[in-house]
Amino acid sequence: MSENQWDNPGSSTGQQFVLSIMSKDHVGIIHQVSKAISSLDGNIADVRQSVLSGYFTMILVASFPAGVTRRAVERKLAEADANSETAIEVMVCEADEDALAALAPDPKNSYVLTATGADKVGIVARVSQFCVLHNINILDLSTTVSDGDYVMIMVIDLAQYDPTRRADVSLVRQDLKTFSQESGLKVVLQHYDIFRAVNEINPPVLR
Repeated sequence: MSENQWDNPGSSTGQQFVLSIMSKDHVGIIHQVSKAISSLDGNIADVRQSVLSGYFTMILVASFPAGVTRRAVERKLAEADANSETAIEVMVCEADEDALAALAPDPKNSYVLTATGADKVGIVARVSQFCVLHNINILDLSTTVSDGDYVMIMVIDLAQYDPTRRADVSLVRQDLKTFSQESGLKVVLQHYDIFRAVNEINPPVLR
């Protein structure tokens, strides 16, 4: 399975829940989970899914009609677990209305930061510390090991980066250069639109 995002039409009124799903990967998990949600007239509004080292992971936000309780959602997903070839671990919590109402990051402030270096303990902690110290919000994070190198790719939001300097990207690059020298990591900063354009794969046109 690969990372997917669904955007289903429908009303967002009623109770909203955040669901976290984990299981050993096998065919059909998305169907099992989505079938359980739809059986309660639930509408999947947003979802992120990936497979990490053989484990299926998914977090989603779903809205349900008034009267559908968290316990009802848990019971329905427990039925999916009972019918699954591997255990499906589920956590359900009520969605925070303030968090759901928060504005999405402004695309003009979204950048992709790539950090590469010899695979060793603490790389994620060190890079994320740099982000904390400079008030940079990490929106998305993925890592992999290739030929002995640890590769960390983050989508970051620079909206709150040192407001006294107005988030001047040239200054961000200067700070990253210093960080690169101190950490021994190679870091590259690209605007998200440029990164997407460079890495986008266009499928061939079938005739």
